[in-house]
Amino acid sequence: MGEFDFTYELPKNFHIRVIQFLQQFGKTNIANAFKRCEYEYDDIGLAYYAGLKGDNWNKKAVDFTFEGQKDDISLLQNADRILKNAIEKALKPSESGYLVRNIYYFSSDDFEDDSKVPPSNEERLTCDLETARNVLNDLIQIGERICLNASFNESSSENSINDSFRDMLSIKGYNEVKDQTRHGVSVNGRDAAEVDILLTKDGKEIAIFEGLKLDCVNKSYIDEHIRKAIINYNALGTSTFIVAYVNSTDFESFWNRYSDYIELYSFPSQIQTKKAFTILPHPNAATRIGTLILTKDGFDFPVYFIALKVS
Repeated sequence: MGEFDFTYELPKNFHIRVIQFLQQFGKTNIANAFKRCEYEYDDIGLAYYAGLKGDNWNKKAVDFTFEGQKDDISLLQNADRILKNAIEKALKPSESGYLVRNIYYFSSDDFEDDSKVPPSNEERLTCDLETARNVLNDLIQIGERICLNASFNESSSENSINDSFRDMLSIKGYNEVKDQTRHGVSVNGRDAAEVDILLTKDGKEIAIFEGLKLDCVNKSYIDEHIRKAIINYNALGTSTFIVAYVNSTDFESFWNRYSDYIELYSFPSQIQTKKAFTILPHPNAATRIGTLILTKDGFDFPVYFIALKVS
């Protein structure tokens, strides 16, 4: 073969190579979703004329189409960049001459009924965690804007900051349930509960957001919001984000006391801790994050505690 003589065929071990690359990227859940989906590819012709730049002399562009269960397709679509990278490497462009142009995703009608029931509780939790991480990343980005906005300070109300989160989440494409009057029971146990922000996607609850303003580790106030978000509001075991808007001259000291309190927090008997509280890497100087996994009636769900220094 000459320098630019290519096979224009998928490598024989293409499928296995994609799985192995995804696993090496630390994306085992994406690799498992890839295994369960069917795919086909279309040779679009010379990569140059298909709009692909870079080292593309005599190479061809290919489009991939994935079809499978709704949850699997959602996982792959959310990890589009990672999946595309794995496919590109598995194609061996220097041998096959193929470069990836686009990836398309379709939820198969044949699996529509099954897509609502996950294969196992473990895989259901894996899917929920992937969705929760995407929400977390968006909340971190929004939180950065909140922290940089000088109009938010010790005088800002809890509701005004909640409203800003609500507006920016809407811009990012999340749907919020407006009528929440029957979503749960209030702290007094008599009235209907009102969630700060309840996000949905494809008709399913994906996140409960509860905001609270703190200038110290006010245990009774923290307890009130934990009870609201995890016990009173959360009948379905939805991923929960408790976001503290912190006014403190020593933010690091506040976070150490706050995270110590959460780590030793005693949940009611109907709630068990499946995975202990873990502090995640700090995304920036004004943000701290910790997470744990709770079990309610045998159903596991993640809870994230976020602290933002707003003044």
